Amino acid sequence: METGPQVVHSRGSCHGLPVIADEHQGLSAIVVGASGMSGQSMIDVLLLSPKRWSTIYALSRRPPQADGDSTALEHVPTDLLKEPSEIAKTLTEHGVQADVVFFFGYVQLSAEERKYSAANKDSAQKLCDINGRLLQNFLQALNMASISPKRLLLQTGLKNYQCHQGPAKAPFNETDPRLDSDELGPNFYFTQEDILFDYCKNNTATSYNVTMPSWILGDVAASDMTTIYPLAVFAAVQRKLGQPLAFPGDTPAWEKVMPMSSAVLNSHFHQWLVLEAGTAGERFNIVDDSEFTWMNAWPVIASWFGIGWSPPAEEDEDEYATVEMPVRPRGYGPKGRCRSSFSLADWTKRAETQSAWQELRQEYGLAADPFEGGDGMFAALQFSLTMSWSWATKMDKARKFGWHGHVDSLESIHQVMNSLARRKMIPPLERT
Repeated sequence: METGPQVVHSRGSCHGLPVIADEHQGLSAIVVGASGMSGQSMIDVLLLSPKRWSTIYALSRRPPQADGDSTALEHVPTDLLKEPSEIAKTLTEHGVQADVVFFFGYVQLSAEERKYSAANKDSAQKLCDINGRLLQNFLQALNMASISPKRLLLQTGLKNYQCHQGPAKAPFNETDPRLDSDELGPNFYFTQEDILFDYCKNNTATSYNVTMPSWILGDVAASDMTTIYPLAVFAAVQRKLGQPLAFPGDTPAWEKVMPMSSAVLNSHFHQWLVLEAGTAGERFNIVDDSEFTWMNAWPVIASWFGIGWSPPAEEDEDEYATVEMPVRPRGYGPKGRCRSSFSLADWTKRAETQSAWQELRQEYGLAADPFEGGDGMFAALQFSLTMSWSWATKMDKARKFGWHGHVDSLESIHQVMNSLARRKMIPPLERT
């Protein structure tokens, strides 16, 4: 594949970013899920290039934040679970047209519905139903409103490889066949992909991209899929209690290399991707390209909060509660195990934890209570800290198409935590 001469540059912590040709100017974009972790970051990146993106329509129920010049940004209040005709009416009333659509819409299940385990096929099917409807309603509304984008990007994730259910064939490669079986159960990413493929087949003026990030590092806290916000809350409370940053997982989880996907790097990738003609109709992994382990990160994160830390407990089976995954995504070998020496969900319910956070709220004027919505965020963090199997991910395909962006994941986590502190979501770090 010939990509020709390339010029790259750095912006902030992101390096190796492609220089996008000046020919791309005066474009309009729709960002679906604009107030979420990925959508907010996408808007921030698009706003850096006002000549390129003359109009950005932010579709979400809550308006996104906008730093600096936001004259190009228009919030279009939208609930994609309404009838397509209602959505189309809203789009028409706002005069929405788009060269590009970035789709980050996602609906979480309720606390009761998301009592999820890898074997809970009912919860997985509900995710398929509601998130499939979200995308289907939007695409039908585009047709009704006579909006015909040139490119439509759908962000899914590494769960495309079923790695959330246990060891899958790694490193993950975009050419890997879809693991779609009754044993593994439904996967809403497959549902959304099929809806997208059908739409582009019937709307030939629109081409697609699908991107698959890992754990997303971003500073929007309203998501059960975030890990950095609950980790920062955990560290801040431990500092208040005079206790170390204890690691709940075992040594294999401590040592494994875990790919991260910084929201800002993802957004630079998405912008480049939709403007590259040769990438149309392609699926891509997107990770930081930074070797990350909790073993290296944990002491550094503790130092940002000015507290000590402790490694995994001794390798005594009595020290751990073990959850064995019920299926084998790769079809052979041992099942995945998550071993925990303590539960972050239980930690959130302790009286001393709750009291410490309320004192921090009063002391620093904090804007949120991370414990109000249940323990969903902390369950996601627990999984990230205790899963012991590989999530190694190949970035070869993106490089072949001309992408060379990368970021130090630990540096990105530091920036996210400082941003959370500026927004009064957590107390200030001692090492900013």
